Amino acid sequence: MISIALDRAIGHNCSVEFEVADCTKKTYPDSTFDMIYSHDTILHIQDKPAFFRSFFKWLKPGGKVLITDYCKSSGPPSPEFEAYIRQRGYDLHDVEAYGQMLKDAGFDEVIAEDRTEQFIQVSQKEMDAVEKEKDKFISDFSEEDYNNIVGGWKSKPVRSSMGEQRLGLFIAKKKN
Repeated sequence: MISIALDRAIGHNCSVEFEVADCTKKTYPDSTFDMIYSHDTILHIQDKPAFFRSFFKWLKPGGKVLITDYCKSSGPPSPEFEAYIRQRGYDLHDVEAYGQMLKDAGFDEVIAEDRTEQFIQVSQKEMDAVEKEKDKFISDFSEEDYNNIVGGWKSKPVRSSMGEQRLGLFIAKKKN
């Protein structure tokens, strides 16, 4: 992912740095970043309120966070979805609660949007692309890996269509 990001940044005349690190252990000086971006990864963080407070400290005044992340519908999940969440070690919240955690961390202008319909469409396109490259994927990895990935992808839109698995888009700003 980092190499893809670097390739895309070349020629855009922008000052950007990328780093691979354990974000739950890494610290930065206050007011270090203009923007913090996360794509479908914070679902693994168990203490989101503390994590968002760190984001708030690390951002410069006027800085923003842009996050997409797996969420769940409000209320208790079905036993099947609960088992999936537990098996994966996820910490999922509904979109509104996730947005509230950002507000509680000190952010202003918090946007918390349910983007599940878009998630279903993107998941289908990703699944179609992987299925087109099935033979190459299996030669690079294994048929078991392929079946696990495709099976996981196929279950996401089903859970989402049933209303259990959601995708949230979150944008929040630190006051100037």
